[in-house]
Amino acid sequence: MTRIPADHWLLALRTVLAVWLALFLSMRLDLYQPAWAVLAVMIVTLQPVMFTGGTPPIGIIIGRSVARLFGTLFGAIVGLVLIALFGQQPMLYLLFAGAWLAFCIYWVMLEPDEHIGYVMMLSGYTATLVSLTAIGTGIENIWSVAQGRFSETALGIGCGLLMHVVIAPRFGSRALPGALSRFLSQAATETLATLAESRPRESRDAQLKGLFQHYQQFEKLRGLTRLETRRLSHFIPALDRFASDGLALITAVRELETALDYLRECDGPHECDRGEYWLAELRQQALPLLQAIESEPDGKPTERLLLADFDWADDAVAPRTRARAELVRQRLGEVLGLLQHGRRLRNALDDPTSSKVKTLPRERRSRTTHNEHFVARFNAFRVFIAFELLGQVWIHSGWHSGYLAMMLLGVFTMLFAKAPNPAAVVSQFLWGSIAAVILGGVLLFLVLPVINGFPLLAIAIGIPVAIGTLMTPHPRWSLMGMAGAITMMTLLNLHSTYTFSPSSYINGGLASIIGTVAAMITYSLFRQRSPNERIETLMAAYWGGLSRLLREKSLPNRARLESRLYDRLGRLVALGGSDSVVREAIDLNALALCVWRIRRLRGALGPHRSEIEAWLDEIGIRVAARHRHDPAVWRQLADEAIAWVERLYRETHLPIASIGEIAMLGHLMREAPGVELEAHTKHDIDATTTPTGDPRHAH
Repeated sequence: MTRIPADHWLLALRTVLAVWLALFLSMRLDLYQPAWAVLAVMIVTLQPVMFTGGTPPIGIIIGRSVARLFGTLFGAIVGLVLIALFGQQPMLYLLFAGAWLAFCIYWVMLEPDEHIGYVMMLSGYTATLVSLTAIGTGIENIWSVAQGRFSETALGIGCGLLMHVVIAPRFGSRALPGALSRFLSQAATETLATLAESRPRESRDAQLKGLFQHYQQFEKLRGLTRLETRRLSHFIPALDRFASDGLALITAVRELETALDYLRECDGPHECDRGEYWLAELRQQALPLLQAIESEPDGKPTERLLLADFDWADDAVAPRTRARAELVRQRLGEVLGLLQHGRRLRNALDDPTSSKVKTLPRERRSRTTHNEHFVARFNAFRVFIAFELLGQVWIHSGWHSGYLAMMLLGVFTMLFAKAPNPAAVVSQFLWGSIAAVILGGVLLFLVLPVINGFPLLAIAIGIPVAIGTLMTPHPRWSLMGMAGAITMMTLLNLHSTYTFSPSSYINGGLASIIGTVAAMITYSLFRQRSPNERIETLMAAYWGGLSRLLREKSLPNRARLESRLYDRLGRLVALGGSDSVVREAIDLNALALCVWRIRRLRGALGPHRSEIEAWLDEIGIRVAARHRHDPAVWRQLADEAIAWVERLYRETHLPIASIGEIAMLGHLMREAPGVELEAHTKHDIDATTTPTGDPRHAH
């Protein structure tokens, strides 16, 4: 028998008490539909539970509550406008209401800010809920419906938020310093392991993925600081900056591994020509700091460590050894600088009065994202088509309760558009909806008629609410619990005046089930692109961007370039997920940043500048021209880069940094970045092709 954790019982207590308070106030104030207030409580409370598996941090509740409030207000206003303009013209209403849903889902799919996206999601389906309810109950009641929807949603939000604040609140931002410490410690550990010895690729990839997961945990908690506490509010710009620097740290660790591999290959006849000789000098400087950060990432920060320049005679050390050792020094210095930046930030979180706080960034870094417009357009298209088709059935059949099916179709197509397999999600909702229809009928016709007084009503409502809440944290039952909450509150008529109308309830129940089935059919017929097809699109966008970076005369802002690259990295990792995918995605970022550094240092290339820029331009043409990239082509490009390095070794007036960056470009290209990802997507497409060559595209 499975034991229910204490946290889940506490969550059920908060939810039931919030439901009782919302029900009491809405009935006491004689609001339009008390069930809407109860529904708001359960959605605000339970929807985050589906993703956290337990009591969500108060920051998530606050963010969802505020977003839901504004989204409901905006949606209610749009619903009023739709009825005012098209209340007597059903065909035009369907056209414009469907267009509004499509516009909102398009925005949701492209919006990187979670809360703004949630506002648009709510405003999309709230507009249809308000307008369809008015059509189903009489458009002369539209003002009462819109006002009631907003006021009762606000009441439910307030009650749910109050209980989460009063009863054992959980502050996720309190775990932020610990998450940052673990990330810094793991990064230092990975750097120490890299400096100690060369490791197999499988071990590297697994450790790199673990480091990336630590970063993701930090990034997840960072978003709660704006909402949970004022104590950390002045750290928000610094936390935003380190969100980019943290990914730069992961990339720098990966580049350091590559640079070390090539330095260790230097094994000349003289001691000073051996890579280990210069690596030992770097270890001597870096190990104390790395070991301190590994063991005490929250320790007191020291003055920034700058690695000393190598003391060598140019004619005594082989040019290849000089370039490779300098490249390792640069990458190790970048890792140490980012680790020390993170340590200053970590120390400041514990000691806001520290003088080190003044050294933290005060301005947020500009951000840009990679937008998958095709995915957004496709979701907007299928929402619009499904809404129009079901609307035609509703209008031409004359089915009075059909508006309920339209409402649930709008809700489900908006809620689950971002899910990897929305058809499977809605199918689980279907079973929850069927159970809710049966249980709701029992409550409405067998229990409520014999109830006298609010205490008994509260108990009757509280029992299914508690059951649904206890089901929601479990992945297997969460969707059924959530579906039961939505469907039951949609069907229950909790007005102060009781009306016995089984036929109306049965019609409403069937409409709810049909709306859920319609959403499931929509997702089954109009399938989104598979993860591998989306990876292929992301890779094509990356090659196009890399080609422009190689060829255009003006350089983009580094912060904007990094944010776009890192946004694409997150999408690739989410769609792929394996260790090799993480490593390849980071290699692709490192390749683009290496190109950016070479272009930035082009002024130091002297008489070779025009030739090297022409060579980079040629690489850009070749990268953009090929749909898939052969490892042999990458090896050829790597050989060309190394040939340039060999040629530049003898140019004593050229800075070693420029030569090192070209060498790093060659090393990264020899790794054939992206080839495994492309091969994976090719296998997926070939597997969906019939023997006659007809593609079976699964959108």
